[in-house]
Order: sequence, then C-alpha cells, then structure tokens
Amino acid sequence: MPFTLADLLALPAVEGARPELAGRHDDLDTRVVRWVHTSEIHDIAPLLKGGEALLTTGLGLVALPPEAHRGYAAALARVGVAALLLELGRSFPTAPPALLDEAFRVGLPVVLLHGVVPFIEVTEAAHAAILGTELASLRAVADLQSGLLSAMVTSPGVVGLTGALSQLAGRPATLTTEAGDLVAGAAPDDATGPPASIDVVVGGQTWGQLQLHGPPGPLTLAALEAAAPLVALEVQRAPAGVTSRRLSEARLITDLVTGRYTSIGDVTSRALGVGFRLRPGQGAVGCVVRPRSYRSTPSGWLQTVQEGSARHLGTTIVADQDGQVLLAAAVPRAGLRRLLAALTADLGTRLGSMGGVLVCAGPLVDDVPALGGSLQAALDTAELAGRMATSSDLVLSEDVALYRLLLTLVDDVALERFTTGQLGPLLEHDARTGAGLVMTLDTLFVAGMSKSRAADLLGIRRQTLYGRVERIARLLGGIDLEQREVRTALDLALLCWRLRLAGRRTR
Repeated sequence: MPFTLADLLALPAVEGARPELAGRHDDLDTRVVRWVHTSEIHDIAPLLKGGEALLTTGLGLVALPPEAHRGYAAALARVGVAALLLELGRSFPTAPPALLDEAFRVGLPVVLLHGVVPFIEVTEAAHAAILGTELASLRAVADLQSGLLSAMVTSPGVVGLTGALSQLAGRPATLTTEAGDLVAGAAPDDATGPPASIDVVVGGQTWGQLQLHGPPGPLTLAALEAAAPLVALEVQRAPAGVTSRRLSEARLITDLVTGRYTSIGDVTSRALGVGFRLRPGQGAVGCVVRPRSYRSTPSGWLQTVQEGSARHLGTTIVADQDGQVLLAAAVPRAGLRRLLAALTADLGTRLGSMGGVLVCAGPLVDDVPALGGSLQAALDTAELAGRMATSSDLVLSEDVALYRLLLTLVDDVALERFTTGQLGPLLEHDARTGAGLVMTLDTLFVAGMSKSRAADLLGIRRQTLYGRVERIARLLGGIDLEQREVRTALDLALLCWRLRLAGRRTR
C-alpha cells in the first residue's frame, strides 16, 4: 500500500510535535506522500516534482506581505505538493491567515506543528517507510511476473495466461481482439466503470486489448504491463488458435475428467481463462447430455445444448465427447433440480426430432478441481440410467444411489437367491410361455401402480393388463400388491433383475 499523509502524521516523530490539521483534511488516507522535503526558500515550488510533504519553519516567508503568502500556497498546490507542514514558534507564533485562506481555496492540506522536532528525524522515519513500501511493491510485481511466467509453462496459450492474470491480480481479466471479439476471460456482470486496459502489440501492430475489471489497485497497471508482452508472445506462438475458446473449454473438461492436469492452480487459471468463475453462493456441477437416439442426431445439436445451458444454468463450459455433451455449470446452491428440469424440458422440445435427450448430473461441488469428480459421477449416472432404461429424462446421481449400491452386490449369491425367491415363478412362467409377466410387473411399478398408465406404456388394453396382474398375484402365491412390504420386496428384486439383465446385455 502507498505511504499516505495519514501514515506521515502517525509517525512518532510527527506526533511528538502535536500536529494540527488546518485547511482541507478529508483525504488523509488517500493522499499519497511520495517524499518528504525540507526547505525555507520562499520560491521552492519550481524545484519540486509533486507528491512531496514539505517541512518548513516559514523562515522564507518572514516580512513578506499577505499576497506573497497566498502565492506561496498557490504555487505549492500547482506542482502537486501533498501537504505543507509548518512548524510554529520559530518564525511565526501563529499561522499566517492569508496562507491558510489560500491553502483552503486551492485544496492544499496544511499541518501546524506546535512542538519543536528535528526535521531530520521526520525525514528519516518517513523515507524508511516510503522505501519499505516501494520495496514491498517491487517484490509484489516480481512475484506477479514470476507467477505469469510459470503459467506460460503449466497453462500455455492466451486462455491459460489470461486466467492466470485474473487469479494473480484477484480480479476478472479479459482479452479481446482489436475488433472487439472476446478471446479469453469474462467481464463480471456487476462491472461498474471502465476496466483498466493495455494494448497487446504483435509485430508492431495493436492486436487487441488486455483488461482488468473492478476498482483499480496499486498493482493493476504493473500486472497489465507484465502480462501484455507475454500474451503477445503466446499470440505469436499460436496465431491460428488464439480465438478457439470453445476448444480450450473442451480440453479443460477432458482434462478434468481424465485428471490430466499439472496442478490445482493450472485448472483454476484455465477455468478463469474461459470465463468460468464461481461467485459467492454458487457451486459447480458436472452434467452429461445424451441423445435418446443416436441414429438421427442433428448437425447443430451441440450449439443447441450450449445455448440452452447458458440460458438456464448461466455460466457454463461445454465439450462434445463421443456423441454426447459434457458440461460444467456454476449454479446457485439451492434449486439445482429445478434449473436442470427447465434445461431438460427446453432441450426435449428443441431436439424432439432426435427422440429427446437424457440429462444426467453429478453432485454439486465447491470448486473447479472437484468438477472432475462431479463430471465422472454424471457419466456413471448416464451409463447406469441407460442400462436401467429409465423413463425419466433427468437423472441426478443421488437418484440412482440405490442402483449403484445394488450394482456392487448384483453378483452376490444371497442377493441372487432373494431375487429368485421373489420372482422365480414369474421368471419360470415367462421362460415357458413368453408372457412377459416380469416386464408387466416392472412397468406397473414404474407407473406408480396406475393400471391405465402401465397399459399405455405396455401398449395393451387395460382389460389385458388386469388379467396379467391377476395371473401375477396367483403365481406369486396370492399376494396383495397393494401392501407396501410386498411391493418393496418385489421392487428391490426387480431392480436386481434389471441390473443383472443389463449387465448380461453389456457383456
């Protein structure tokens, strides 16, 4: 942080002189003191550069008329002096009224020192603090430059480098071409005021602009000046791929799923580079969107998923992988199922020609590196939902928790005996006659015991279904399917049967 007038007045050497603020004093914490100078010369202003705090006893003003006192204050203000510190008692018992009046008019802070203090003590203490602050700033700039150079190794390309700049500067960074096309990063939704910007010069020509959004900080300009040449170098190294932001998204998602990244900082900076940022109150979720039928996948379906996910989920990154879309989204921690349901309904309507879609989601996670686990859970959920031939178009990983548990036990002998004990007579009857009673019972449970809906799903008349249900009850020993305990045992056995059947088909 820069050394300010408030810092100067807080020094013990100055406090010992009992300082009194005269004139304006509403910006003590923001008025930067670049140096502390002492002088008794009346015409000192031309020798100053601005930003100095001037220490004086006023000896050079003695016997001068009020107009000279006014001119003295006005000249100091014109060159940008940070403050005038006037020691009383040696030359003036009280401050000259004309000097104070003009200082107030031109906005020059005046500090009256009521005690005698060796000026050398003030300058030594102030200069030590100023140089210490500057040294800390230089170290911070050096650390920032080192971080950017490391990012060029771990996250090569303009996307990774822009993300690293955002991470190191602690504020959103964007990279745009001279024509205004966004190449990397994303501006915040609540941006106020223009961003700090610097030109990216390639081959002597302005190629684009690198920007940092948000209130300017002490290192904002230094960060941009350090990053701009490195970004220009990356543009020269890969001129054909600098605008392929979608390709960077796809590579990031693939690397998250496979775990092929060098460090947590690597994936975090790459995510920032493609504009993926978690805001307060948000979590990240990985999803899979699969077509219900691969035989009629339209050529623009990836773009449709991109547009739909951006509309319903907000900040998303997507990738096409083997005919399905993987996407990661930054969403509010509450209402995830509602948002995904809206996306699923929208995609189902827009992609009806391909038989609709299946949307599967992993658990909500706290940060970008954990997205790899959420994406893998979404893939596993989609695989399991496909094996189970689920009728729902939206399946969350929590919805198939029982399926996953049973999948680990599906080859267990005791569980197989349980399944056979519950469904054995139906399985034997179907094997002899092909009546499909097991499938009928399974469909009835899927339909929530609604016989009319089950008949529609099976494509048979309700009277036919009634006859099958009576035959099922009779074969199973006259059980009552309306009893909860009976339905629970049969439903569990049917789940195991479907898992074993799907497993055999997979193998």
